[in-house]
Amino acid sequence: MYKELLNISAANLTTARNITQIGSFEIPPSYLQFVQEIGFGRLLGLFLTYIPLGEKSSYCDALESRNAYWKSIFQMYLKEYPDMLFIEQEADNKERLANAEPFLFSENGEVVFWDSRNRDDKGECPIYLVDFSTGIYLAGNTFKEFILNLTNETKVKTILKFAEHPLLKTFEPLSLETY
Repeated sequence: MYKELLNISAANLTTARNITQIGSFEIPPSYLQFVQEIGFGRLLGLFLTYIPLGEKSSYCDALESRNAYWKSIFQMYLKEYPDMLFIEQEADNKERLANAEPFLFSENGEVVFWDSRNRDDKGECPIYLVDFSTGIYLAGNTFKEFILNLTNETKVKTILKFAEHPLLKTFEPLSLETY
């Protein structure tokens, strides 16, 4: 499905194995399909995608490592800066950050995460993007919807507040060995 949706710039893909969770958190099926089909790289020219490699992986770019790091950053913001505008923007943002499962990072500094409190009957969790300078925005309910929203002329501006144009439907594979 994702190979048909995206323009992939190279043939060598670094994909995920049969790891379906980060700790006790089950990875939502739409992202699991993405990492098993497409994998590690740069999505839409902006977001670094990470693949699960297991809790004991030595790669700092394993999904497990990135998830733990971003969770610690979120906890620091909740503890040290609880009155920041982006946290106070909506009443639910503190709980949303406290229950976040981060999984993507943009080259502009935004973090994309699942709200683990609201899993639907298909196993999907809402996907949010946090821009520490402007706020937290619902970006989609599945990973495919996340991609479609950010590549849509109108919807991208509700998620990436400084975007002037939709992102391109591109994927650039990266190698764990050379990245």
